[in-house]
Amino acid sequence: MLVQFYNVSKIYPNGVKALDDVSIKINRGEFVFLMGHSGAGKSTFTKLLNREEIPSRGQIFINSHSIIRMKKSQIPIMRRSIGMIFQDFKLLENKTVFENVAFAMEVIGAKTKEIRPRVLDVLSMVGLIGKEKSFPGQLSGGEQQRIGIARALINRPVILIADEPTGNLDRETSIGIMDLLYDINRKGTTVIMATHALELVKVSRKRVIVLEKGKIISETNAGDLR
Repeated sequence: MLVQFYNVSKIYPNGVKALDDVSIKINRGEFVFLMGHSGAGKSTFTKLLNREEIPSRGQIFINSHSIIRMKKSQIPIMRRSIGMIFQDFKLLENKTVFENVAFAMEVIGAKTKEIRPRVLDVLSMVGLIGKEKSFPGQLSGGEQQRIGIARALINRPVILIADEPTGNLDRETSIGIMDLLYDINRKGTTVIMATHALELVKVSRKRVIVLEKGKIISETNAGDLR
């Protein structure tokens, strides 16, 4: 078991209960969709998993290690095993494609000689070879999201969290991004994707966890969705 949530609740200081007694187990190598309307708890789930937030109650384990009890010095190390993809890309506009992806290695102190070959490897994986010297503003939305995916993959994460990665993209581009995520998953990375995109989910035949008002209201195979 790779990820385990045990009776996790998150109540914010204003009284909003973002998650309510959530228990989930996710196996290594799974592709899991988190679905639900805005305010259902999807973003809180991903923030808890990345330890941007801590739960009000309950426990969260990654690889059987409690991420709640870990020391502060261990948090950056734990986060290296998690790649994050965002709806709004969060790219550095004054850096090239290469520099945006390399930056994720530089901040963890990777050696210069290690950076270039690995950046070129992930850019090849996401179909951006030839765009290394371009700036984000010169590229399409789909290409910018591929930079975000490359950056998330650069430190070889065990878990890839995608928060509405197709939310700002047209249908054709979204399908291309989904195909890329499925390919990454087939190579062994566990993918957890929060999304509203029902049509993309329905054709996936992946596991779907539906949240409503902080509670899990269903767990099913995507092919069973209506």
